[in-house]
Amino acid sequence: MADLFKSLLAAVLVAIQLFVYRETSVPGLAPRPSSGLQELSSEADLQARFAQDIGHPRLLLLVSPT
Repeated sequence: MADLFKSLLAAVLVAIQLFVYRETSVPGLAPRPSSGLQELSSEADLQARFAQDIGHPRLLLLVSPT
């Protein structure tokens, strides 16, 4: 039972390492932004931010004043 646990733990650690390597070492991926929410002032600003984050998931929060 202990050998199975050790093997499973090793497999999980290898999977995590591969994920971290991919996220930090693949050419063409933009670095993650340092801050959380960012205020956008125009549509062109939104397009530029999307172009910077190619390869990363994005979350938009649209707030309407009405």
